Amino acid sequence: MKAIQLDQFGPAENLKLVDIPILTPGKDEVLIKVHTAGIVFADTQMRRGEYVNLPKLPFTPGREVSGRIEEVGSGVSSLSPGTRVMAFIHTGGYAEYAIAKQSEVVILPDRVSHLQGIVYLVNMRIAYLNYYIHGKTKPTDTLLIHAGAGGIGTLITQIAKRRGENTVIALSSSDDKCAYCQSNGADYCINYKTTEYTKEVEKITDGQGVDVAFNSVGGWTLKTDPHIIKPLGRWIIFGYAAGKDLIDPYEVIMPKSLSISVNSVYTLLDRQEYQKATHFMMEWLRMESLESVTKTFEIEDVVQAHHWIEGQHSIGKVALVM
Repeated sequence: MKAIQLDQFGPAENLKLVDIPILTPGKDEVLIKVHTAGIVFADTQMRRGEYVNLPKLPFTPGREVSGRIEEVGSGVSSLSPGTRVMAFIHTGGYAEYAIAKQSEVVILPDRVSHLQGIVYLVNMRIAYLNYYIHGKTKPTDTLLIHAGAGGIGTLITQIAKRRGENTVIALSSSDDKCAYCQSNGADYCINYKTTEYTKEVEKITDGQGVDVAFNSVGGWTLKTDPHIIKPLGRWIIFGYAAGKDLIDPYEVIMPKSLSISVNSVYTLLDRQEYQKATHFMMEWLRMESLESVTKTFEIEDVVQAHHWIEGQHSIGKVALVM
């Protein structure tokens, strides 16, 4: 089978297209014929060797797959060959076939295409956990969403606007992305490349600030966010695309008594909160109008795809198609 293999951490050019044997599913595992593999910024961090819990080299990257079950291993009773499914796996997604544990698999509803399902598989569950569990968001809260045009930012906005009366302030790196954010339901979008976002947030909120800030960026924004979060507000940090700068808890954060959640979805995989997030995602797939992948690449173009992600060109969801 065709697969992408990484033999050495580093630039995108280290991703190589190879032919390797099709794997055999073991106990409680299934073999999936992959149709679509999601690409996320965390994949580029893993490729560079900057991610937590790095796999041993060589390995095939890719954590999100959608396709059909080709074969089931022993102990698998609830899934059968031919079933359309999605799976959140640790590695192995950038390939024509991928192995997933039975517990990692969800069945794709008939109304949902592979290119639609992959939009929600991981990002909707993370969006749910951040909005409801970590953020404890109230329907009338004012929200600040970093990377508002990204896969998770898009869905936090949709949850907020379909749930209640949240005011959503999105941040993005271009005017095109801001236009996308507002078409997605954001009340405001700030191009942080051309505008000092803290001053603009102060203006929008009449100096009050936001109730909840959702930050997947880290880096320099960890110094600026606290200035525009209300006293007793919530600061939800779930990524470090711009780096892992340390937070100074004393100058601004302590006087405001901010609640801070620095979280990872992996902490909750075996907990009831994650089960609730999965249920929420499945209900959304069955009932709501759905987005699709906004940019696709063939597996042979994976290097270009990683450059696209790292160059901040992506809007919505990006994926490989087999």
